[in-house]
Amino acid sequence: MKDPRSGRRIRRKPRQKSRFGYVLLMLIMLVVVGGLWFYRNLSNHWTQPNSSDPTLVELTIRPGTPFNTIVETLHNNELIQSPFAFKVFGKRNNLVSKVQAGDYSLPRDATYAELFEALQDGQSAQIKVTIPEGYTIAQIDQVLTNKGLIEAGDFETCTKDADVCDFSEHPIGDVLFLEGYLYPDTYYVSGRNFSSYNFVTQLYNTTKNRLDPYAEAIESSGRSLSDIIIMASLIEREAANEAEMPVIAGVLWKRLDERIHLGVDATTRYELNAWKRPLYTEDFIQPTPYNTRKNYGLPPTGIGAPGMSALVAAIQPEASEWYYYLHDLTGQIHYGRTLEEHNANKRKYL
Repeated sequence: MKDPRSGRRIRRKPRQKSRFGYVLLMLIMLVVVGGLWFYRNLSNHWTQPNSSDPTLVELTIRPGTPFNTIVETLHNNELIQSPFAFKVFGKRNNLVSKVQAGDYSLPRDATYAELFEALQDGQSAQIKVTIPEGYTIAQIDQVLTNKGLIEAGDFETCTKDADVCDFSEHPIGDVLFLEGYLYPDTYYVSGRNFSSYNFVTQLYNTTKNRLDPYAEAIESSGRSLSDIIIMASLIEREAANEAEMPVIAGVLWKRLDERIHLGVDATTRYELNAWKRPLYTEDFIQPTPYNTRKNYGLPPTGIGAPGMSALVAAIQPEASEWYYYLHDLTGQIHYGRTLEEHNANKRKYL
């Protein structure tokens, strides 16, 4: 195009691109790239284990606990790295509402999917079961029932009824009565595939493994394994603490060997299933199998699950001059050489 006055060619100035459009384009690109990076980062959290640490973390989720509080607890216990990623994963897969209250033992190397799977039915992949020392088979049954692992009575029936649990192909089948042979400890069991049969064998095998180092001492003691198990179960209930166990073991073995009544009230408590109430004269009138005031010798079975200290005390008792002992109202033990000294201790301390 020419200027009509000068005849010179007129050059048009090029249009400037809109700065707004350029900035908008850059923002869109940043959002897309950032979104891809963010999604990839989230995906890594979703699919990768939280860590390489297999440590089990014990925690309790109480009924009514908000999901955000649960997430915070998981993060504080190093079970998840990103609370935000965990929340997004849960909402994206409709898992948030499925999280249930319960007692859990969760591994730190779990993925988000594994954690949600463990948390969604009130049972973790592994549930902590603690069997206190001295517990009877009936009490162990109650522990398992309270954990929701069995119907009441299933475990006890398994230990007594060969038609329910056939141990004939296992060394446990040689044991006539399992009371006392099931080791008290903390165990981690499957919440989904729990089996009374497997748990009985696990507890029994633990006892056998713990006693293996003492095989020679048991043989040289001249006592049968059954007698040692029964004696250890008495010691577990009679002693107020581990320090007393070897002395009490020595007293009870000596009384047994010299044909003196053991006089262990815990055996009558076992027979009556009366662990807390006072015992009365009428409780000891009949010479029932577990009445060690009336009958000589050991009771026919153990009266609970002895721990390692009680087992070792039964294997390696401490010799002493004592024939009697009692605990006063504060739990302090008092020994006596003769029945007269024992009766004097009763008048003084009870």
